Amino acid sequence: MPCYSCGVRQSDPERGPSPWKRGVVREHLVLVCPACQRRAGWSEELQSCARCGSLHLIRRLDQVECLDCRLVREALPDDAAVGGPAEGGTHAGSARDGSTAADALADEVASALDRVLRRR
Repeated sequence: MPCYSCGVRQSDPERGPSPWKRGVVREHLVLVCPACQRRAGWSEELQSCARCGSLHLIRRLDQVECLDCRLVREALPDDAAVGGPAEGGTHAGSARDGSTAADALADEVASALDRVLRRR
């Protein structure tokens, strides 16, 4: 899953906790990369928990859960949530350099295959 804000994709994970943050925007699970987290106001679009106000939400199946207070609620249907996470994020259409998200993903997969198969 690419970064909600800039569209960059995660590279091979390192051991330990991930520096990427999860959240929910318009009832959809999103990831935010470490670079975007350094920008002021990066979390303004994230939904917060109705009980405790935490932004530490995840979406699983048709439920949204707060990982801090464990409140679980049914997710709103897509037509009830205004827009989708693709609105406002670069990953929705084409990247800033003119390539599409599909092109970037294809390049990333090819690079990963080259690494795994030790091709240069």
